[in-house]
Amino acid sequence: MKRQKITSSELLCAICFALCFFAFMLTEAFINERCAVILGSSAVNPVYTFGLVCTGLGFLSFSLLRRLCKKEKSRKTAQTILGILCIGAAVVLLFANQPALFLTSSSAALLLTGHISGCVYYNTAMYFAGSRYTGRLIGTGMGAAILLQFVVQNLIPQSVAFIISIIFSVAFVMYFIMKAPKDWILENPLPYSSETRKDFKKALLLIVAVVLMSLVAGMIDSVLTAFNAEKSYDIYGGVRLFYALGLILAGFLADIRERKYLPLSTVCTILLSSVCMFFLSDEVSYFAGTALMYLYSGFYVIFFTVMFLDFAPKSSRPELWAGMGRIVRSFTVAATVLPAFNIYGAVGNTVLAVVSCLLSILILLVLLPYLSSAAVSPKPTEELPSESRELSPQERLKLYARRCSLTPRETEVLEKLLTTEDGVQEIADSLYISRRMVQRYISSIYEKTETKTRLGLFQSYMNFTE
Repeated sequence: MKRQKITSSELLCAICFALCFFAFMLTEAFINERCAVILGSSAVNPVYTFGLVCTGLGFLSFSLLRRLCKKEKSRKTAQTILGILCIGAAVVLLFANQPALFLTSSSAALLLTGHISGCVYYNTAMYFAGSRYTGRLIGTGMGAAILLQFVVQNLIPQSVAFIISIIFSVAFVMYFIMKAPKDWILENPLPYSSETRKDFKKALLLIVAVVLMSLVAGMIDSVLTAFNAEKSYDIYGGVRLFYALGLILAGFLADIRERKYLPLSTVCTILLSSVCMFFLSDEVSYFAGTALMYLYSGFYVIFFTVMFLDFAPKSSRPELWAGMGRIVRSFTVAATVLPAFNIYGAVGNTVLAVVSCLLSILILLVLLPYLSSAAVSPKPTEELPSESRELSPQERLKLYARRCSLTPRETEVLEKLLTTEDGVQEIADSLYISRRMVQRYISSIYEKTETKTRLGLFQSYMNFTE
């Protein structure tokens, strides 16, 4: 049995995620630039703060709308309407010159972009459940989005780039949601059994860690956003390429030993980023400080993205937990930006650097369970037991599913396909899901096992067990 390769569905999902991230980053940057022109540079941080709140509410609105809309048709209609409204808000924002209209369209654009992002995060979590390539695909996609943003903002008029990117990105995302063969968005997937649900104590530790990391990021963001608005420094210049570097490095590191090194490497970059505070007030050393900050941002973003994408499919509310990292980040940074900049203006960067170092120590303590697990020697790969013990049918199925990286949901459908002669509708009835959803699971199983028919799947399974 060959090890799982990157599937075309996973690649398409990663592209969708990257485009969504690109659209969000460009929207945020465009709003900050327009705010400096319409309301003045002093208003950029307050508007940025309010925009973060809108983004967080947008992510939450996806979970709420999903609970309100139970039918597939109503969910499809709602997502289509919100996608159109998002493009409409971007068009209005492009031509808004009055402060009231600018603030209204900015809020709507970020709220709707957040909602669509929540939809994409959820879909991504379901697609990548059990995948060995989540980190590198997400990290590479987000890094490519930053590189594209750098090219767009430096070579193309920003207003033109903004509206084209929003229309294209939202259109692609909506098409992917509506037409993808594994469309988890519009219907409830097969739930996990109770014994496979994740430990919510670890989820709480993740939330606390992301809050502390976001406090560090918020302090740095507040200073750099203000400097960029005043044209003191350009945070979207060449130094931003370190952000792409951090995202890609962290993405590949995340896939080593099932995320064990990601928390440790993130803590290390946090300690480095604390040093950057000492460099921000000096134009000569500004580049080095900002580069360290962006490198940390890449690891920090991959940490809260990948860890919650892993957790979401095994929770009872995956549509909420998939974007939980972004939700926590948005509200925490929003609460940090204005106080941090006031502190910087009053006492300089030394106090912020000291606070950042203390927060780094707290993060280290919070993540100790994850850091200690990285120090433990890896368990040998689970293979077939020795000939002295006969494999039970359940053990054979479990080993086959693990080798093919099938999710628990897919494993339940696999068991029906291999051990019964039930048709699609009978399998759907026994698992209490729709026929269409069973067909999606079967399509995913065929793709991961590199088979095309039920007979081919059975032969693949028998070859493996023999």
